[in-house]
Amino acid sequence: MYQVGETVFYGTEGVCRVEEIREMKVNREAAEYYVLRPVYREGSTVFVPVQNELLVSRMRPLLTRKQIEKMIDKVNEKDEDWIDDASERKAAFQQILLSGDRQELLSMVRVLYLRRHNLQTVGKRLRTNDEQMLRDAQKLLDDEFSVVLGIKPREVPEYIRSKLKE
Repeated sequence: MYQVGETVFYGTEGVCRVEEIREMKVNREAAEYYVLRPVYREGSTVFVPVQNELLVSRMRPLLTRKQIEKMIDKVNEKDEDWIDDASERKAAFQQILLSGDRQELLSMVRVLYLRRHNLQTVGKRLRTNDEQMLRDAQKLLDDEFSVVLGIKPREVPEYIRSKLKE
């Protein structure tokens, strides 16, 4: 069970603080909820039923600096294949975004960075949908990496690019 004051990574919301655990009535049934506040989205609140194992499983402790470095090393060790079919690629990327798996998010970001770089060398650009997927994945990584590494979220993309092999 998570405690009030803990900072966690939650699904597609990114880094959140557990503000409180409180009982709430929904559809006339009382249940305990984690009240999460996204760190970089002021005014937002996420309610997660404590007894809902699926939703609680989307709450994860933040990575450590060492884990981030290992993730980057692991991504650098393998070759990523570009999915040529746009609808297959979109489905695969959406699944990665929904899973919140940071290793997969980082792999996805690397693939998109490399693709964008290769296209730019011939005067082309990423498709709009791919750019959006990159922004979404980058946002999730930016939030967590910035908190863990003690840097501003806008500095994270350059940090990642500097560590990734091209």
